[in-house]
Amino acid sequence: MPLRPMTAADVLDGSIAIIKVAPRTILAISAAVVVPLELLTSWLQRETLSDSGLSGALSAASSTSSPIVDVTVTTVALFVLSGVVLSVVAGAIAYTISAWYADRDASAGEALRASVGRLPALVLAWLLVHAIEAVGLIGLLIGTIFLMPLFVVVAPAIVVERLGPWRGIRRSIKLTQTRYGAVLGIALLVAVVDLVLTVALTGIGYVFELFEWGWIVTAVCSAGSSLITVPFVAGAATLLYFDLRVRSEGLDLELGVAPHFNGAG
Repeated sequence: MPLRPMTAADVLDGSIAIIKVAPRTILAISAAVVVPLELLTSWLQRETLSDSGLSGALSAASSTSSPIVDVTVTTVALFVLSGVVLSVVAGAIAYTISAWYADRDASAGEALRASVGRLPALVLAWLLVHAIEAVGLIGLLIGTIFLMPLFVVVAPAIVVERLGPWRGIRRSIKLTQTRYGAVLGIALLVAVVDLVLTVALTGIGYVFELFEWGWIVTAVCSAGSSLITVPFVAGAATLLYFDLRVRSEGLDLELGVAPHFNGAG
């Protein structure tokens, strides 16, 4: 991956290129954490998913219960776990790409160990970030959208620079505020592409939802989709992290000069 200032198109293309350049490593990283989450999600929601068949649709149509009841502790727990999984994958991919920039290859196991080693910091940072973003709910999600870009590179910063949760958040704010508008635009583009990929990759599952066993196909399609979309989003965050460091700190020049001074005291 070129270490230079990137446009929005470079970030989107690069996020796909990361998967294409090292598919075994990237997909192994993704599968190691995404597949267990998808299996857990399917098992915990097996009754709800099994009701997605024709009989379930008719039952739901005649039901007078409020959909708010469906927001349970399990739903919230799975939401938190999905966020933590994305953070772990982002940290592992950031470690992998930083190794590439250092002219070496990192195995999937090495990258995962580096990211999981920062798991407490990643979890606390995710909780703090979403507590801050919750304030944006006062503005009917508008505030959350404008707060979100400030925290895009928290996970890569924590793993690559071995930071704690609060220092990782402050580091992300410091980097992103220098190009806030560009980061906001790229983050929204990544979200749109992620949505399109998710719908395209899981679309086949909707064909079988009329059958009582259709939830199994839906679960498999969802897992397959996440194997691609999670590293795509994580890769975009990582490329943004390095792009911001190149623009504000001259990281490309620093790494280019460093080999010439390895023998210096």
